Amino acid sequence: MVKSTVRFPESVVGEIESLVEEGQFESKSEFYRFSTDYVLKQVLDDYEPETIDYEEIRGEVMPRAERELGGDADADHPPFFESVAFVRKLALRGNFSDAEDFIDHQYVPGDRHAVVLEELLRLYRAEAAPAPRGTVPQETAPDREPRAAPDEPQR
Repeated sequence: MVKSTVRFPESVVGEIESLVEEGQFESKSEFYRFSTDYVLKQVLDDYEPETIDYEEIRGEVMPRAERELGGDADADHPPFFESVAFVRKLALRGNFSDAEDFIDHQYVPGDRHAVVLEELLRLYRAEAAPAPRGTVPQETAPDREPRAAPDEPQR
């Protein structure tokens, strides 16, 4: 192996030392080797990590691939995109209370997916709400010629 000296800010080294103390890594050297291999693996398509037990370490310290958007393998609720489709279907049919019940029963209050679904439902509800009295929606207003400015002759 080649020895290379790299200087890090004190706060970074402090965080690395705390990870070692917590048992996430056996040593600072293991952290540096793993993190370098990890970044190179992400950046270079054909790079093969050389850190001993790389896959095992990665599995312990890095988020699982299944935790990508929409992939909630360990969640107690349906997959997010399925929930979006279901809430959308209910909202388009005007079944707002059913959509609210679905969200309330499938998600805990404050869950990030519940918040997004509630916001989606709010948008559908606002879109379905009748226009205030005395206003005519732009797309249903009768076709009229725009009025000319006072200085211009009428057509």
